[in-house]
Amino acid sequence: MRTRTDQFITEKSIIRLTGIETNFTEENPRFKDSIWTKYTLPFKYFYTRNFLSENGQYSSLTNNNLKQKHEGYHVFEGKIRKGVLEFLEIRKKWASIQIDSGFEELPNFEKKLKDLPVEFKLVNDIYDHANEIVTKKYPETNYNFPKLYTTQYDTEQDGWKNFNSFINDRILTAGTNIKEFPRNEIQENVNGWDVLNRNIIQPVPYLLHVLKAGFQDAGFVLQGDILEDPQLKQKGIYSPEQYYTTGEQKYQKTYVFSAEFFDNEIVAGNIFGHWTKKFKIDAPGKYRLIGSCLTNNDANCSLTIKKNGVTLNIYGSGTTSQFINFDQIIEIEVDEAETAPEFSFEFFGRVFSDRFTADAVNIGVAEIKINPMRQNTTSGDPIPFVFNFDRVDLRRALPDMTFGDLVNTIKNWRNYDLTFENNVATMNRIVIDKLKEPEDFREFEIEDPIRQRNDKKYFNIKFPDVEGVQLDDVFFDENGYQLNKAILPKDTTEIVINGFCLPLEVFRAVTTAKVYDEGNSLMLVHYDGLDQNGDNHAKNPDGLHGTYFAESVKDWFLNRLTNFTYKWTFLISKSKIRKYNIRSEIFAYNKKHWIKSWVKNSVSKKYYSVEIETETF
Repeated sequence: MRTRTDQFITEKSIIRLTGIETNFTEENPRFKDSIWTKYTLPFKYFYTRNFLSENGQYSSLTNNNLKQKHEGYHVFEGKIRKGVLEFLEIRKKWASIQIDSGFEELPNFEKKLKDLPVEFKLVNDIYDHANEIVTKKYPETNYNFPKLYTTQYDTEQDGWKNFNSFINDRILTAGTNIKEFPRNEIQENVNGWDVLNRNIIQPVPYLLHVLKAGFQDAGFVLQGDILEDPQLKQKGIYSPEQYYTTGEQKYQKTYVFSAEFFDNEIVAGNIFGHWTKKFKIDAPGKYRLIGSCLTNNDANCSLTIKKNGVTLNIYGSGTTSQFINFDQIIEIEVDEAETAPEFSFEFFGRVFSDRFTADAVNIGVAEIKINPMRQNTTSGDPIPFVFNFDRVDLRRALPDMTFGDLVNTIKNWRNYDLTFENNVATMNRIVIDKLKEPEDFREFEIEDPIRQRNDKKYFNIKFPDVEGVQLDDVFFDENGYQLNKAILPKDTTEIVINGFCLPLEVFRAVTTAKVYDEGNSLMLVHYDGLDQNGDNHAKNPDGLHGTYFAESVKDWFLNRLTNFTYKWTFLISKSKIRKYNIRSEIFAYNKKHWIKSWVKNSVSKKYYSVEIETETF
């Protein structure tokens, strides 16, 4: 969609900007920590009759119900950008207005990663599925199951005594040459039932799948260098958020009271009715259903116990007992417990008044207990069972981070640019291409531009401080770089990269990545299929830290520290300047330049006076 008329469109009105004296400021995001460019357009606007009727009586000195900001779309030089129109000063006949527009309002920029349309699927058996997926790599699969060392769980505790300290543990099956993922199960012993939590099966989403899903969610298709970046292509995202679900065998007990009878009716002069009690059981194991219902020797009472609507047993009353007594043992399998089956107790019989103990405690007309038959910890606490559900839900496997934070982190880490054209988002690395021919800008030169050395003197690239992990900061000055400079000059520009690659560690003769509980950081795991020994161990190849990282961005930062800034003002027709954009590489004053920023001052319907600032390269 394109239009030649500059205007701002809101739900209520269209404010036409053609012919209004404006100045339009644009900054190149290559020279900012943020990925987004921002456009600002302040101007003086004289009210029209239509504007006042559609937006409110801004000309009135007594009207207090006037909006300061109006959201809408800014049409400028044939392009449409989402924007906000803000009233800075309100006068009787005119207002000072500023329009901020650009992609900083991308709809899902503030959306959490867990809310993106990443992959979700049901599988027949998660253990078998993981064993199949670990043989693959991206883009054959959007996630994987690398073996990760963790110290988060105390293996001295009863619930974790069978856990080998590895997420996605995969071992050789005894007596075979087959490697599989150990299963969690419950096992009967002399004391009852024991919980064997051997494994946590947690998918690790590949970074590129998450990036693609994020841009797709905003209506864009991701393209560019990012898709084949050897440093990122096989990187997955680890989340310290709990992926698995636990089920804990719980004691459940309830009384039924006379007031809970319903559908009462009179039979042979007596009042009969129904009551129903329901329970959910969400942990595997054996349970004892035990209790009693008051009948007062009436033989016409019955109790039906059902599981998910299917009758398990029917108990009838007799004339020799005041109660229907029931005692039944049931077993819940692991697969069953995942869906938390419902047990209902449905009674029909005489309606009696509630009973009371000698201490005047109301114990109603029935008592129901669900008693787990299992082994507690030594302190008497129930042992939770770790469910590895038969599904892959990447939403649960992502850290507490916004999509915008993810994009900015990758942009700063790998020096990426991001551009939008129609429905395509392109992420290409910013490189100094000495062979590329710049666009000729010499006709807009003036005799004496302002030249000065770049105001940036130092850069320090800062990685997170993680206890036990060596993550080198990289300091640049015009002479080169050094790692972990102890004292930074006051005028150092710091660029924070809130991410790191999980380091390798050896535990029980296994070398793989160790996970950390750094919930606000992007933690990357390198996994490209089984290693030479057929194991699903994660790797950590060089490239994103230390000297290797510094070398990968050295040219860009040294150029910025050793180049010149040019500033000059020139006159140009509005139609001609559309040939260039803020990312254009231009040739002027016998040098190649990047446009750092420019201000387009409208001096007539056809011409701009442009204030431009560039950096040479």
